[in-house]
Amino acid sequence: MTAPRARVLAVLETSFWVLAYRAEIAANCLDLFDIVVPNAVAQEIQARQPGATSREYPYATLFRHLHHRLRTPEVQVSPPAAFGPGKAEAIALAAELNAVLLINERPGLQYARNLGLDVATVPSVIVLLRSQGVISDRASRRKLGLIALNTAAAIIDEASRALDLLSGGD
Repeated sequence: MTAPRARVLAVLETSFWVLAYRAEIAANCLDLFDIVVPNAVAQEIQARQPGATSREYPYATLFRHLHHRLRTPEVQVSPPAAFGPGKAEAIALAAELNAVLLINERPGLQYARNLGLDVATVPSVIVLLRSQGVISDRASRRKLGLIALNTAAAIIDEASRALDLLSGGD
């Protein structure tokens, strides 16, 4: 049995959690990343549907059960005004902590990259899991399909090309 890899410090943004759940990789992310959850992101994930406050989205249920495994921020940041509260706080916190930003929404991703931040999207994590042999080629492509309608085509295409390069082993 191999020794577990060190987890990478990362800051969670709402879009990443929702689509990591949909792609069935949220639990894998706990193995890969030491995740810090900005307060505004936690609020967005746990927000109830207006007019139906007894309903809870499945990704919110999973978050509620796993929240104790995730870190809360220990520093205060000044979020950029260009984005909503969750995305803005996540970007600012990732910059402050010099952490990977877990995000799956293109404008925020581009902004973070322009700041020089390391970013990971759900498709890029799927590729990482495939490259490590955690999931098969077939599973990785199925997972991309689960999020294709909610992820920018360029991000999906980039991950598909990476999977094509890895596909020699299955």
